[in-house]
Amino acid sequence: MTGNLHFEVVSSVRAALGESPVWCDRGTGVWWVDIDGHALLRSRCPGGETDRWTTPETPGFVVLTEAGSPAVGMESGIFLFDPDTGGFERVVPQGTAGLRFNDATVDAEGVLWAGTMAIADAAPVGTVYRIAADAVAAPVLDGFITPNGLAVDASRRRLYVSDSHPSVQTVWTCDLDATGRPGPPVPFVAMHAMAGRPDGASLDRDGNYWIAAVGGGVVYVFTPDGAHLDTVATPFAAPTKIAFGGPDAALALLTSKGGPAPEGALAVARLSGTPWSGCAPARWRLNGGRSA
Repeated sequence: MTGNLHFEVVSSVRAALGESPVWCDRGTGVWWVDIDGHALLRSRCPGGETDRWTTPETPGFVVLTEAGSPAVGMESGIFLFDPDTGGFERVVPQGTAGLRFNDATVDAEGVLWAGTMAIADAAPVGTVYRIAADAVAAPVLDGFITPNGLAVDASRRRLYVSDSHPSVQTVWTCDLDATGRPGPPVPFVAMHAMAGRPDGASLDRDGNYWIAAVGGGVVYVFTPDGAHLDTVATPFAAPTKIAFGGPDAALALLTSKGGPAPEGALAVARLSGTPWSGCAPARWRLNGGRSA
């Protein structure tokens, strides 16, 4: 299957380490973060004009709440952001020194799944948390070096998670029980022999798993049973996360790690005319939150 996409660089800024693109269906474009640049970004789409706010700590991800607030995972917790004041309010604490939040996803029930990792070393101390509307972070999986690739397939009751570290480079699936807790990880695909390492991921409307291969310049597409369905070229040597958005989720959104132009930019591709159909991002059903 070949569904070649034409990515167009749209952001007016380039990040040191762009990550976590999420489409806002309320007219504000694409939110994303610059991990190494300590910034929260918002790019208009179309247009590409980009707003930038400095974050108080190293950010790992941004998701949107049902109320509209961007929620940013950082070192000491998850913070709601108010674009009117530029202020950050912590709503989920992360109390272990030397860790920060990295990747995250929101499932169809509005539950946030987020992983932590060590900041300074490659220790297997990363944990995946399940965080519902009460903002209580319940640990559900542990032992990761760089937890990544989080996605939840509601129809198959399945969680996807990867570890990006060069010594691991594996994606797993976990069956979800009736309470939403994951069972033991089962290997889904090993990427040691493939170009790039597994990074940020999303599911399309058919349940195919799309994962950016940082350092490989491509996005891999796998069927729900783990078969390699396609390899999508990108304009970047180091794509970091693929997501979907736009009207009818007809756009593919892609962030990248910094380097010579166009590295570090946000890119967008249209799915129209391809075999692919995107899946719109869900919003975190957090009690409270501000409109944004």
